[in-house]
Amino acid sequence: MEHIFKMAITITLFLLILIYLLPDDLLPDEIQMRRYDVLRNSQRKSPHIVFILADDLGWNDVGFHEGSEIKTPFMDELASSGVRLDNYYVQPVCSPSRASIMTGLYTSHNGINRYIHPTEPTCLPLHLPTIADSLRQNGYATHLVGKWHLGMSRNNCLPLNRGFDSFFGIYGGSGDYYTHRVHRNAPSGEFSIEGYDFRDNERVARELSGQYATNLYGNRALEIIEQHANNTIQKPLFLFLSMQTPHCPIQAPDGERFLAPYGGIQKERRRLYAAMVSSMDEAIGNVTRALDMHGMRNNTVIIFSSDNGGIYKQGGNNKPLRGEKHQVYEGGIKAVAFVNSPLLSSTVNGTSYLGLLGAADWHSTLVEGIVGGKMTTNQTDGHNMWNAIRLGEPSPRSEYLFSVGGDCAWTPKIPFKTQDPNNVPTMYGSIRKGPWKLIIGDPKQLDLQSKQVYLRNADAVSLFNIHVDPYEQSNVLADHQDVFEDLLNRLKFHCRTHVNYSPKKWDRNSDPRLRDGVYGPWL
Repeated sequence: MEHIFKMAITITLFLLILIYLLPDDLLPDEIQMRRYDVLRNSQRKSPHIVFILADDLGWNDVGFHEGSEIKTPFMDELASSGVRLDNYYVQPVCSPSRASIMTGLYTSHNGINRYIHPTEPTCLPLHLPTIADSLRQNGYATHLVGKWHLGMSRNNCLPLNRGFDSFFGIYGGSGDYYTHRVHRNAPSGEFSIEGYDFRDNERVARELSGQYATNLYGNRALEIIEQHANNTIQKPLFLFLSMQTPHCPIQAPDGERFLAPYGGIQKERRRLYAAMVSSMDEAIGNVTRALDMHGMRNNTVIIFSSDNGGIYKQGGNNKPLRGEKHQVYEGGIKAVAFVNSPLLSSTVNGTSYLGLLGAADWHSTLVEGIVGGKMTTNQTDGHNMWNAIRLGEPSPRSEYLFSVGGDCAWTPKIPFKTQDPNNVPTMYGSIRKGPWKLIIGDPKQLDLQSKQVYLRNADAVSLFNIHVDPYEQSNVLADHQDVFEDLLNRLKFHCRTHVNYSPKKWDRNSDPRLRDGVYGPWL
């Protein structure tokens, strides 16, 4: 009997060692999941997370998308050896996308449903925990490098009070890449503001004037990685590298090194834009090499995303998708994204994941999926997508909300016909469900509706089958009234819980010239 017991132990140990040593592609998905969970739980620390967010990067502005003229070899390598997220959505402008990433909520629930102007006395609602709050609670060192753009009117709105241990970058949404100065007119046209916007934690970093922003962000990221690797108190790292690139103003780095490869591009703005993207790509390559050099890469998850689509007049390109930034057409909200990590199953490396996911999913995915920790809130619109990304499993998500508002009780006459003066929508919104996408309102300005817009625009109510028509050329509303009713009901469901924490107010006291010429809190 003892002999049989010893033999059983020996066989069990042999099988466990075999499972550990075999490559992922020879193991069933369930065993891969269990092996990952065992390894994660046995490690002294959770995986490092480097989240890189580009600003206004177009769908056709990376080398790994066919037809692009922009060279991005470092991003290409990460995408080709990781998982491309080719059915991934964000919001059509910057602040809302960042708010969804930070909170795990649709903009209809976090209140940031348009970009935050620097004259506005508002910010990401203070009662909502951020992804940095959750990761810090789970033992992470948290660092933000680059652009914040979630409000700066009060001290408690700022990154160091929203879960980040350190901050290096700009509070606002844009600025000169060299001088770091910003001049903005209040949307009301009544006044303008101007000042310097660059901080090292809370300190105004005036000495950085004249240095190119992308280089500054990349170099600080390298410093954080090196300091983290040499720190005797070992915590896992969360680095949120929120690039300003390639948001306007369109300013290439000094010298010909990044411009020279694009001499064949005729339009100067596109040529400068391409150089900006290449400089960001080099910074990303430097970050990955630093992770390798310091022995951190084997336990790191790298996530890359754009915050919205590009703008054609600024040099961006979203072809073959329709539309651009500020629009809920695919070119404005379908973002370039990928995940790269040794923790991915080898069966998904080099693949394109087509399951539906979006910016609101990152909070749950990072905290519950990658870390195996607990959220600091139960209020979420996100899903834990880690096994979907890591193993290629079906997405747990069936729909994604882009925008909603207005009269939640609007009940149109069916069959619904566009441009009918007796059937004018009193609500607006956009939602994706399965292959279908519904847009109610002007796709270029969903929060500014009027009867006149509706009556002169045949696309003011549109239904697209994205699987069949990914470029949104055919409005099939007339032929699919049942789908229209279903998606309208989903919009109305979300509309009932819609909140808006960002009233349109422009405060003259926001002017940096009242505070030594520096952007920052004034309330």
